[in-house]
Amino acid sequence: MSNAAQVVSIALAEVGYHEKATNANLDLATANAGSGNWTKYARDLYAAGYYNGNKNGYAWCDVFVDWCFFKAFGKTEGQLVECQTGTLGAACPYSAGYYKALGRYDTTPRVGDQVFFQQNGELVHTGIVVGVSGSTITCVEGNASDMVKQTSYSLSNSYVAGFGHPQYNEAAPSAPTVTDGGAAGTPADAGMEVTVKLAALRSGSSGSQVKTVQRICFARGCLDDAGRQVKVDGSFGPATRQAVIKLQKQLFPGQSAKWDGVVGAETWAAALTKLW
Repeated sequence: MSNAAQVVSIALAEVGYHEKATNANLDLATANAGSGNWTKYARDLYAAGYYNGNKNGYAWCDVFVDWCFFKAFGKTEGQLVECQTGTLGAACPYSAGYYKALGRYDTTPRVGDQVFFQQNGELVHTGIVVGVSGSTITCVEGNASDMVKQTSYSLSNSYVAGFGHPQYNEAAPSAPTVTDGGAAGTPADAGMEVTVKLAALRSGSSGSQVKTVQRICFARGCLDDAGRQVKVDGSFGPATRQAVIKLQKQLFPGQSAKWDGVVGAETWAAALTKLW
């Protein structure tokens, strides 16, 4: 999975999390819901020494973005990827300023970007771009109606100010080879090799790799036959199979023989190297 896809997957998995009324039940998605600005995101980043102070109890849209990068890459690499060269990344103007200082801020969106929103010429809100389709962007935003929400905007909307482009590794990975329990070796960098174990997934499969496939289906808008978003629960049931078939139709247009609802070698390779 590319770096951008990792961040997108993490962000999508948080949709539905509510901020808390008090500093309690921070790890539960909907418990103690309120408008006190208490979140697990600020708690975790404070523990990691991310900012110049504790940001829990304060507006947390930018904190949520930073947390997604932190969960994907850890503190040191996460801040490097996110272009943060200081401790002021919890506020939108400062975060955008870090991108601008490195020449990585403009008005052209890419999946995995940090999107910034404005009111009266001031940056007031932020999120992560999880999809780009023509002139429409799909985002995941923290602190949107006191929760993590998935939203969509037209690029002509004046609320959309610009996009910070993280320093992802943009080299396309080699296609993995997969057997029914096999291992796949993919070169990650010159002089270094990373081994990734991928199983062929089908009805009845379960576990973290099923969650990865479900997140990919979620991000690509692949619904079950009833028109519902697939649940990211790690269980490969009928709804996941239906969503996988729709994913395969996107990945292999006109190749109906590959629309079998099984995530084998070709589906894994296409999903991980041609995700967007």
